[in-house]
Amino acid sequence: MTGTSHHPTAFIVLNPVAGIGNAGLLERAIESRFHHFGWTTRIHRTQPDEDTPAIVAAELARGVDLVVAAGGDGTVASVLAGMAHSHVPLGILPTGTWNAIARNLKLPFTVFRAIQLMVGDHNIKKLDLMEVGDSLHAMNLSMGISVNMIKSSSREEKRKFGIISYLTNLFKQVVGWKMNRYTIDADGVRYRGRASEIFVANYGMMGIAAIEKRLNVIPDDGKVDLLILRPRTFLDLPALIWQALIKREKRAPKYREISAIKTLTIRTTPPMQVQADGDLIGVTPIKITVIPRAVRVIVP
Repeated sequence: MTGTSHHPTAFIVLNPVAGIGNAGLLERAIESRFHHFGWTTRIHRTQPDEDTPAIVAAELARGVDLVVAAGGDGTVASVLAGMAHSHVPLGILPTGTWNAIARNLKLPFTVFRAIQLMVGDHNIKKLDLMEVGDSLHAMNLSMGISVNMIKSSSREEKRKFGIISYLTNLFKQVVGWKMNRYTIDADGVRYRGRASEIFVANYGMMGIAAIEKRLNVIPDDGKVDLLILRPRTFLDLPALIWQALIKREKRAPKYREISAIKTLTIRTTPPMQVQADGDLIGVTPIKITVIPRAVRVIVP
């Protein structure tokens, strides 16, 4: 588009503390590459506790040709939440520690290649979102062991080590995982039982393509996958992995998988804290509405 009378505009949401790079250098590199291809840029550096989805929605209303999320999974998820049903595509520049969404979508990890993909030849994948109350979430939602891991991982640990900080705290919880009663309504079908972890996977759950493929977790399939995990201690994990990933059983002593294409309501006794995309959002009961193919994302 270089040399045309209209210079397309990219709005970049940059997380200055994602990963271990220098935010100033990254910002200059992003601007340089976009300007090289004839684009203008507007860059917003994220701040703690800001309403990123609202900021993105306001910029879309103002008028842009492309939105870019430069950061880790949390940044990408918050930008996705502000782009539901927009015709403007999202480009992802993964600068976090783990970048599960980028790994799932097989995106390039360097500034040069990522921006070249955004402004050059590419495909569009329409990703699903999950609506909970007044908020939208992109990757996953859960209660149980995962919430304890998130609460045990400091913001600094998560920034430096990403998923490794969560796994480290998982290994510390060797015994005594609490089993809670649940009632789940998935598209009008009711399920009851006990579990130590209830995990609603949309995409980017671990950034390990082989695991997501085995569990049939696909970012644009118009459904969410509910994984009910029943380990009582860390020593039950080998059996769970065997049943879920090797034998690929939908229902087993340590594991159960349920899908929903419309709505999912989860109740537990006692009420359990709920996380979505790494942030605590409340307690059960909780209702999830699937928003299929809601955001246009640039992919190779």
